Amino acid sequence: MVSVTGSQATGRSFRLAAIDVARGIAILAMVVYHLAWDLSANSLIAVDVSTDVGWKIFARLIAGTFLALVGFNLVLASRNGFRTGPYLRRLAIIIAAAAVVSAGTYWFQPDSFVFFGILHAIALTSILALPFLRAPVWLTLVVAVFFLVGPHVLASPIFNSYWWYWLGLATDPPITVDFVPIFPWFGVVLAGVAAGRFVLAHLDWPLWQWRGEGAVARFLALAGRWSLSIYLIHQPILIGILMVAAPLIGPSEAALAAQLRAEYDASCALAGYEQGACDAYSRCIVTALSAEEGILVSAGQRQLSEAQLDRWQVILAECRAKHLPPDVSEGV
Repeated sequence: MVSVTGSQATGRSFRLAAIDVARGIAILAMVVYHLAWDLSANSLIAVDVSTDVGWKIFARLIAGTFLALVGFNLVLASRNGFRTGPYLRRLAIIIAAAAVVSAGTYWFQPDSFVFFGILHAIALTSILALPFLRAPVWLTLVVAVFFLVGPHVLASPIFNSYWWYWLGLATDPPITVDFVPIFPWFGVVLAGVAAGRFVLAHLDWPLWQWRGEGAVARFLALAGRWSLSIYLIHQPILIGILMVAAPLIGPSEAALAAQLRAEYDASCALAGYEQGACDAYSRCIVTALSAEEGILVSAGQRQLSEAQLDRWQVILAECRAKHLPPDVSEGV
């Protein structure tokens, strides 16, 4: 959302289309991630997005892109001198949006509400990064590395409190659906600052002269320019659609099977059985139930018939007898 000069030394209307497109890709990737999260939470897909390594990496790449662009854009916006008015207006909008996200998630999910998510991080790091807009680039990079490495060497139980969670140095992180603490993410912002300083010295490169021709590029650039609005409205829209669609589509049997196996695995381990026996036990149950037409879907919809409940109990008893020691299997 920053106008830059490009090859025109005094112009202020030329935008770096590549940056708008990058932001557009990031916000659309976030929509995809949240859609997958919502589908997973409603058992419409088998993968658990909250724990799957691939999805975790995807989420961190998205957050990293946004935060790097925060530093990048701060440099570009202040290339002809720091403009207090536009900076404060943008900061106020982001703080207000962060407050809306916190209030909204607290209303719906008080046990895991967003108290320091991506918008909170953008607001605070936009302030913390100001001294580095004119600092030597080498110093900026050194401090960036300090924040990136910090969680691995500075973490301590003394930070296990809501007063300090925002730092990112807790050994027992909070339960929240979006958490972007200062360590390590301020390091990413500072890397963006260093990148912005580099770009300012090379605005004659072809990439920065690109005007974003083509329908796809224009669409992505538009999404990038409206990224904050898209961020605020996309989840309510997705959740509203799924509230209507999920009961009609019904849960995925594969998702229900994976969830069920995890539950029986956990209860078996909690009772003190060996992991190998628990794996065989839970696999036995899920395999047998999956062979029973419609029983998993009925369970997911909480509509098991008496006959299905009886069959479920028979399967549990058979799998207990087959895979767990008889003297302790009654407790699982």
